[in-house]
Amino acid sequence: MAKKDYYKILGINENASKDEIKKAFRKKARKYHPDVNPDEPRSGERFKEINEAYRVLSDDEKREMYDKFGVVEGEMPSGAQGVPGGGPGGNRVYRTPDGRTVYYSSGGPGGAGVDFSDIFGGMGGGSRSGFSGQSSGFDFFGDLKDIFDVFGGGRRGSTRTRSGSQRTRQTYASEGEDLKYEMEIDFMEAFNGGKRKIQYRNPISGGTETVTVKIPKGIRQGQKLRLKGKGMPGQNGGKPGDLYINIKIRDHHLFERKGDDVYVDREIPFTTAVLGGKAKVQGIGRQLTVTIPPGTEDSQILRLKNQGFPIINSNERGSLLVRIKIKVPPKVNKRQRELLEQLKETGL
Repeated sequence: MAKKDYYKILGINENASKDEIKKAFRKKARKYHPDVNPDEPRSGERFKEINEAYRVLSDDEKREMYDKFGVVEGEMPSGAQGVPGGGPGGNRVYRTPDGRTVYYSSGGPGGAGVDFSDIFGGMGGGSRSGFSGQSSGFDFFGDLKDIFDVFGGGRRGSTRTRSGSQRTRQTYASEGEDLKYEMEIDFMEAFNGGKRKIQYRNPISGGTETVTVKIPKGIRQGQKLRLKGKGMPGQNGGKPGDLYINIKIRDHHLFERKGDDVYVDREIPFTTAVLGGKAKVQGIGRQLTVTIPPGTEDSQILRLKNQGFPIINSNERGSLLVRIKIKVPPKVNKRQRELLEQLKETGL
């Protein structure tokens, strides 16, 4: 089996910087995450490949091993013999101290030969006897755990130098990437709050989970809910990232929300606008009465305090803002016309 081309999976070239690798990973992860493409049967498989490629190329040591030897854990490259020494193509297989089998190719990603002195202290490639290390003090087979520790993750190892002294290599834990999920809710669901169950494919286990999301009263458009530990897995023992649920609220046919205030339109007759009076207005969940002061103008706003949206983490609410619309009748009867003519003569 040919080794996977991690650069091709992420859509980058072999000279890509760390920032370019990270940007490419985020773009691909957003595109192929199973929750974004639930109807695409191969999205989970592609997502795992993208995560695997990022795990290797974002780590300097893993990337160096991959570039030089084409290491792909758990896969047998073409031509490997299954024993130390490999086949004609330079492919080799070794079993690590923790029982894992690791394969690599001395041909590297581009198929060119590799100078083993870069890694093994001046000793050439070849059979096991070629790595006895007696002349240099480097015991190749005794230090396999250090050479392949970059694939174990999260462990601190020691590397023996040519002089035989020990130097410590520290592997640093890093947190996993955060993931984003879009959730659309109704206007009244945002007003009342509640709970929602969503199906979520865990990127660590690959299994489908059902999680309950609590929606607080008064949540706003664009606010995010966080599910801790439900994001991408961490590296080298680091904590997993979080899953952020971005809230989208559907428009209401009657109410318009701005912050914690709610606008509603109310038509009134011309005479009520001039003389004042009271009018019924639809509030959220019940009818309310608003007082119309004399001389109210068209589009004037009347405020009903504490009748708007709940304010998060508070017992208070915003205001209901009644936007007055003065109704002009398209037709009037004979009596109405006579009265209007009289009012016109008074200068009204």
